[in-house]
Amino acid sequence: MERPIFKPVGTPVEQLDSPALVVDLSVLEKNIQTMSSFFQQSDAKLRPHVEPHRCPAIAHMQLAAGGTVGGICVTTLGQAEVFSQSGITDIFVANLVVTRQKINRLCALARHASMTVAVDSPGNVGDLSEVASAGGVELDVVVYINTGLNGCGVEPGQAAVDLARQVRDAAGLSFAGLMAYDDSSLMEDSEQLSTESRRRVQQVLDAREMMEKAGIEIRVVSVGGTHNYEIAGSMDGVTEVPAGSYALMDQRHRRQRREFEPAARILATVASVPDAGTAVTDAGQKAIGADTGLPVVEDLPGIEVKDLSAEHGGLTVSDSFEGRLGIGDKVWYTPWDIGTCVNLHDYMHAARDGRLEVVWEVLARGRYR
Repeated sequence: MERPIFKPVGTPVEQLDSPALVVDLSVLEKNIQTMSSFFQQSDAKLRPHVEPHRCPAIAHMQLAAGGTVGGICVTTLGQAEVFSQSGITDIFVANLVVTRQKINRLCALARHASMTVAVDSPGNVGDLSEVASAGGVELDVVVYINTGLNGCGVEPGQAAVDLARQVRDAAGLSFAGLMAYDDSSLMEDSEQLSTESRRRVQQVLDAREMMEKAGIEIRVVSVGGTHNYEIAGSMDGVTEVPAGSYALMDQRHRRQRREFEPAARILATVASVPDAGTAVTDAGQKAIGADTGLPVVEDLPGIEVKDLSAEHGGLTVSDSFEGRLGIGDKVWYTPWDIGTCVNLHDYMHAARDGRLEVVWEVLARGRYR
């Protein structure tokens, strides 16, 4: 647990101790409203995915904005426990829960919230049924469809129908529908993104059709994300889209989703200027994250991120940069992946008009079990 140097409300953000995770409240609110407005006009609804921010305060803002199913999406039971304690009563664990210890935790949560979980194997269905029925709770269950990633998920077709039928007939379980995950967020070309997204979602919709023809009722079809929310959300048969990165936004998704702006950035301080073409800040991998890509510095044209070490960020200063970076100057990094970045921090400093308004705890940080 970090021990931040807290500043009073009203403090200019550039006076915060760096490196600091700072959220611009005006941008956050605008991002949330932009997404909410789309789903208020759509048959499909938004299920905010809270993994990218791990912060109950933001989750409640997302739900209050409207256009949602009334619940959230998480990827781990640890996250589900945190958000359940914050008063959220509809939680979708978009993951497989397979160990007896985790299934016990899932069923304990089901006493306080409506819990949905994914399956892709008959054995897992049997284990969930055994614990849920013995504990006197009911779990909503969706079949996880593999649409081409060849990781988790059952193949769309008869195997999916058979698994759905098993869930429907199992004690303690209620068959809810289908979910799928895709990584088309890596596609920068909008036409390619649309084509690939529709292809993958259609596989899930085809599985839905097969199940309905077999007499199996479908209540939920959960597909898509921030990268293709308007595509998935406009396809007939989709009921919800688990999008989350849109709220704080990051550089990875912003290549496609320019309607959202980065609300969360890392404030850093220049610690060294070895020469006119190089600067070093006090924010590195442990503050920003670099697992899937380097951050960017958007508001200083001519400055590029060269590399990140554990505690420092290396910057290249080109001849086109107007001015000179000096020791003590402030630099703002936009993370490549906001979820990785947020998971490194215990607190977010939320500001409005450049001044600190509130400090939020990242209560689900590190909850990977």
